[in-house]
Amino acid sequence: MKTKLYLSLFCVAFFWGTTFLAIRIGLETIPPFLLAGMRNIISGSLIFMYLLSQQKFQLLSVRQIVRSFLLSILMIVFANGLTTYSEKFITSGLASLISTLSPFFVLVLNLILGNEKLSVKTTVGIILGMLGIFLIYQNNLVELLNPEYRFGIIAILLAVFSWSIGTIITKKGQKIPASMLMNICTQMFFAGIILVAIQFHFTPVIVTENFSLRSILAVIYLAVFGSVVGYIAYSYLMTQLPSTKVAVLSYVNVVVALFLGWLILDEIITPRIIFATLLIISGVVIVNYKKRNSKES
Repeated sequence: MKTKLYLSLFCVAFFWGTTFLAIRIGLETIPPFLLAGMRNIISGSLIFMYLLSQQKFQLLSVRQIVRSFLLSILMIVFANGLTTYSEKFITSGLASLISTLSPFFVLVLNLILGNEKLSVKTTVGIILGMLGIFLIYQNNLVELLNPEYRFGIIAILLAVFSWSIGTIITKKGQKIPASMLMNICTQMFFAGIILVAIQFHFTPVIVTENFSLRSILAVIYLAVFGSVVGYIAYSYLMTQLPSTKVAVLSYVNVVVALFLGWLILDEIITPRIIFATLLIISGVVIVNYKKRNSKES
């Protein structure tokens, strides 16, 4: 049992961290929304074949389909699609770093909705996170004058915001019984088709002969390890560990992404970025930390 647990921890910490690098490599020759669409269609197909082979395929009700469609729009089309788009203009390390703001977005939305109350702990966490963001942009505000860089930043922020809304709906929404894998399979198919359609809307003619083997392998890697393996490992951990511990462990992703971006793509890592990363992660951990004796779902 412990071997399975440790393996799942590794998959979430490592594979989800590598997805930012894989996206960057895929974008070398494949348009962003097509890349995201292909990734989700492949991963959805793999899960679908598994469900069929295990005789676990089930038809969803209209209500379940509507819910899956809504979550696919928020958490895959917008969140995954815009994250992929953003990496055309910003580094994989910066994209991964900004993505760690998701818990702050969730917190702020919950405060606005009245689901949570502001405390000293959350205030300290928010201040640390904001200081981290300030350090990142302190000497780079001039880059926002570059339209492409600005589009990249706006895209990743919208992606994080959309993911946060989807997270709140998932947690607070009415539970409609259905297989977890069946739900995610449906969401992936919905999102994959929509993302591919979006790309063909903007780029009616796509020359597939220009796709490099390196980029195609990146898409396959994203589908298998980023979506299927990573998601299943995450879901398993949620049944074995308190949700707070799983959330905190997932922030290893940004460290993995920054290191691989530096190692493979020659992305620059400065002491300022390292310090900002530590501030943001510390803020997120403080916000999500709960005492040992508290009951966690």
